[in-house]
Amino acid sequence: MTNNSFYAIIDKEALKHNINYLKNFKNKNILPVIKANAYGHDILLISKLLYDLDIKTWAVARLSEALDIIENFKKFKISDYKILVFESIEDYKILNENPNIFPSINSIKEFKVALANNIETERMSLKIDLGFGRNGILENEIESLKKLAKFNDWKFFGIFSHLFSATYDDGLVVIQKFTDIVNKLGKNKFELIHLQNAASIFNYDIEIVTHIRTGMLCYGLQEAGYYDTNLKPVLAELIGKVDTVKYLNELNYVAYEELCSVDSSCKKIAKIKIGYGDGFPKCNKGTYCLINKKEYKISQVTMDNTFIEIDDLVNVGDKVELYHRPNELKAKTGCSALELFISLSPLRIKRILKD
Repeated sequence: MTNNSFYAIIDKEALKHNINYLKNFKNKNILPVIKANAYGHDILLISKLLYDLDIKTWAVARLSEALDIIENFKKFKISDYKILVFESIEDYKILNENPNIFPSINSIKEFKVALANNIETERMSLKIDLGFGRNGILENEIESLKKLAKFNDWKFFGIFSHLFSATYDDGLVVIQKFTDIVNKLGKNKFELIHLQNAASIFNYDIEIVTHIRTGMLCYGLQEAGYYDTNLKPVLAELIGKVDTVKYLNELNYVAYEELCSVDSSCKKIAKIKIGYGDGFPKCNKGTYCLINKKEYKISQVTMDNTFIEIDDLVNVGDKVELYHRPNELKAKTGCSALELFISLSPLRIKRILKD
């Protein structure tokens, strides 16, 4: 590590709090989604923290994410966990070699091919397409699936769909369709039944589901229009230090821009070692960071560095906090905290446990 690099501080206690709060809020188990590097929080770190919290089933979008977790867990000699993978997996050799991977079945054809490749139904999760432009088994294929199961005592790992961006009344229709499908196939055939996204967790109580499937809310991230003050941010801080301080009258340019790009009242500029190459994008130009409990304007973002308009209170080595007002990021940058956190480079911005 170097003195002036930036780090994302991960709060294990906040993660624990959010999981317990959500479980009690809906009186359901939690299926944490840890795709996209655990929404920018570090998939390897978060999966281990969840395991330590005795939550041993997680969902990812990509097979590659599951394989990274499996490789990481080998060094802990841990094997009693399950990873639901949303995307279709066509490499059945990988599935047969990795019993921790539980595949989604996104069509009747996939189901038949998986059976032919000796994939146990107890590992399969049936994905149902309820008209949201995603993949999945179609409603009109449910009867065929029921007939296939008629002479087989199949048990499945799960059944799920998505409830996303629907109006409230349309959501009720989707919930009823999903409930009817689960009951038609037999609720007792599924270990995990899940449907909701973050917003619909607030909007609906769904009797048929056994689990709440959420990523955002586990990490204390909130969607526009929904806010629960009981949730705590798991990415507690994005912090580094002031690398250099310069007087503007000593300069001809600030990085790639002329001095006129800086506010005329500003006399000094600070450089910090983070830029869009680290996943801190140019949309942060004109926003503010926190140094010594005072806000300072970000003047310019380059690939490796960011420049801040400062005063005489700021010195080399002072702590700098970015994204210190996460709920205001959408209005100021056009990007949500979710988008910005996911963008943070896993190679250049290390995630470190709080304390």
